[in-house]
Amino acid sequence: MKTSRLLTLASSLLLSSAMMAQIASTEITAPAGFKVELLYTVPKAQQGSWVALTVDKKGRILCGDQYGAIYRLTPPPIGSSSPAVVEKMDVRIGGAHGLLYAHDSLYVMLDEGSAPENKGMKQGLYRLKDKDGDNFGEPELLSACPGSGEHGPHSIQLSPDGKSIFFNSGNLTKLPENLSASRTAMNSWDEDHILPRMWDARGHARGTLAPGGYICKIDPDGKKVELFCSGFRNHFDFALDANGEMFTYDSDMEWDIGAPWYVPTRINHCVSGGEYGWRSGSGRWPAYYEDSLPAVVDIGPGSPTGTTFGTGAKFPAKYQRALFSNDWTYGTMYAVHFEPSGAGFKAVKEEFIFGKPLPLTDVIINPHDGAMYFAIGGRKTQSAVYRATYVGKESTEKAKPAVLSNSFATRWELEQLHQTAPSADATAKALKFIGDKDRNLRFAARIALERQPVATWAEKALSLTEPQALIESMIALARMSRTEKHVENPGEAKKSAAGSSSAGVGPTNEADGKLQARILAALDKLDFKSLSPDLQLQLIRAYQLAFTRLGKPDAAACAKAAAHLDPLYPAKDSSLNRELCQLLIFLDSKTVAAKTLGLMASARDDDEALATDALLERNTGYGNTGYGKAAMEVHQSRPNRLQIAYMFALRNCTAGWTPELRQTYFSWFPRTSSWKGGNSFRGFIENTRKDALAKFAPKDELAQLDAISSKVGNVIPANITPPKGPGRAYSTDDVVKIAQGGLKGRDFASGKNLFSAVMCAACHNFAGSGGSIGPDVTGSGNRYTIRDLVENLTEPSKVVSDQYGSHQIEKTDGSTVVGRIISEEGGKVNVMTNPFAPNFTIPIEVKDIKSRKDYAVSMMPPGLINSLNENELKDLLAYLLSGGNEKDKMFSK
Repeated sequence: MKTSRLLTLASSLLLSSAMMAQIASTEITAPAGFKVELLYTVPKAQQGSWVALTVDKKGRILCGDQYGAIYRLTPPPIGSSSPAVVEKMDVRIGGAHGLLYAHDSLYVMLDEGSAPENKGMKQGLYRLKDKDGDNFGEPELLSACPGSGEHGPHSIQLSPDGKSIFFNSGNLTKLPENLSASRTAMNSWDEDHILPRMWDARGHARGTLAPGGYICKIDPDGKKVELFCSGFRNHFDFALDANGEMFTYDSDMEWDIGAPWYVPTRINHCVSGGEYGWRSGSGRWPAYYEDSLPAVVDIGPGSPTGTTFGTGAKFPAKYQRALFSNDWTYGTMYAVHFEPSGAGFKAVKEEFIFGKPLPLTDVIINPHDGAMYFAIGGRKTQSAVYRATYVGKESTEKAKPAVLSNSFATRWELEQLHQTAPSADATAKALKFIGDKDRNLRFAARIALERQPVATWAEKALSLTEPQALIESMIALARMSRTEKHVENPGEAKKSAAGSSSAGVGPTNEADGKLQARILAALDKLDFKSLSPDLQLQLIRAYQLAFTRLGKPDAAACAKAAAHLDPLYPAKDSSLNRELCQLLIFLDSKTVAAKTLGLMASARDDDEALATDALLERNTGYGNTGYGKAAMEVHQSRPNRLQIAYMFALRNCTAGWTPELRQTYFSWFPRTSSWKGGNSFRGFIENTRKDALAKFAPKDELAQLDAISSKVGNVIPANITPPKGPGRAYSTDDVVKIAQGGLKGRDFASGKNLFSAVMCAACHNFAGSGGSIGPDVTGSGNRYTIRDLVENLTEPSKVVSDQYGSHQIEKTDGSTVVGRIISEEGGKVNVMTNPFAPNFTIPIEVKDIKSRKDYAVSMMPPGLINSLNENELKDLLAYLLSGGNEKDKMFSK
């Protein structure tokens, strides 16, 4: 073979001392029994930064520079002190994000068009045939996939039987130009937002629509390209286990950290026809949407890169079956361990290999020596290749594939219907499983049903009475009725990039209107209160899809639907409340604004911490320092995502507002000034405020509402230091356990500061200072046990004193105001609606009040202590229990 250069490890003398020091200083942690060795340090100036690996038929490692050439690394035998040998390949292609050696060919996923080798070449999948075991022929384009940089075409994998090849692309990539088939009904995807989405505040992926990131199947010669599944954000890699089950490690949108639509990086089980819910901007679907599939396990913040299964590794059986997933930002390789569950999986994650700095890119198992090889680098950072071997005492005999239940066989049978022509048998089989309790089975059944002509199954679906089957089939009917009438994507492709709801102004014709009415009537027959929480969520989603796909009906139909759903809101479940809130706003409910503001004031956000402190401190800093900083700040400031969700939805509400409610809404925004998030977080909050001002603020109130909502820094006094955190969602038991550990040696000044920093002082008097809208808490230490005190902090609505309760006032115009009646004089009652603005009250004429009653929800929002770390929490508790006595023994050192 012709080579332009032959390098050995000894030639690392060419590397700068700084580069060598950087690699040498990396401390790598691996499980007991595993050995990690540095094989090769890449001379960055000559060979770039490696992001893709594959093994050729001789056991050599082919390596792709992100922006340049392809290299071949011959590893030394395990246990040998010989250096690795590296050669630059003489091939006319580079800029590879993915490499695969199979079928006596090198398959290359060309992404970075800037590589000099790629002049005049399209992005996409190429094949280079192996000429003699060492040299490859000219690149042949198998499938063009126009994309955008690191969200473009990515990786390639071989099916376990070797007959098929799969490739994937990120969310800024168009579908393959030669796409010939789809596991879902072609163009069945849509945006499906019941309310208008908000595009990213900084412009990322603005105007980019479904299907998002995808995985395709292709034959080795590239004659047939089939869309396998979609709805990912930017899954750099994916892998198949020994049973042929596919998984990917999908990315988050790090700029959204802190927002209610943020989802962490996650492991997805990629099935035929799968939809995984990515939509641009605020449009990301929650995991519970029935027309998508949830993650198998959430990983947390990070930047997903390479993945591989341990199949073929000389590792203990547990790791042979594990999925290894690399995170670039936090230098962590996870081992994900799966357990079959129904027709899908449950999983747990393990931090397998990690270090700092360790910007992991690709990882593979070499079947020739049973070792794991992984690379670091990417984005022109210093690159290297490592080898991981098992040297412990456990058996490394070849493990058998995981044993799967009969449910998997049923799912596979249903998935065969995703590839075959419509038939009566297919329709019957799909309807048989459309109401299955297993989410994976009914999803597979619905995808199969949607591929059948609607006319062959619509009446059967409408006649179903079993709740699960009816809901799932109505979702299918809503999704497909409009799709069959349109050749192009029925989503928002031709709508303004300013953001819009998928639901149109009304049914496109009389037939659509009649079908929508029948779908709604069928759903209305279900007894909502008798359904499980999961089914209730699914039912609300079915209602939403009936509108997003078939349009918004006339005012009378909206009023009828709102009257049916209004009594269900609010519910006990916060996810259900989020969806009911959006749906009722869409239907122009006149009560949703007041009800939602009542919920917002006491909305509890029980989200778990983003990640452990140890992980967040492991940020590599390589081109992603802002990510690590944002994740840490959210971890510390704990923005209330549920409150944000309610206020974000209400920006679209145009019915049921009164001057009092508008003032309550806009007085919330200053509360957010201490919350921190990703790069787009503050922009989303501000754009929400501006949207609301534009949509429902009358001209004569505009200046006042703008002034109320634009104030910043008036929540925490200027002389108060915010909590350091990181906090977490504390339960009563959590705090009691922490306090039982001892409150000795506490910091009085810290406790006093935190009393104001977490907003206690805004409402409560303590030791002669503070607010008065809540009870004086100076004597807390004398009248409360630790548990009683803690319950008042974590569950403020558990016991609400009559003296400090809230009120629900119904006005004669049908509107509702929820808050605390502070005073009644001069024919008016003055109502405080925002506990963080206790001096701001809304006057209501007594003559305009139809009724008033107690409202069994405390004005004190739960979760105020969630921004504190454990030491800060102890300081605050000691301060409260001391009654403000600095000489209390709890503060003695």
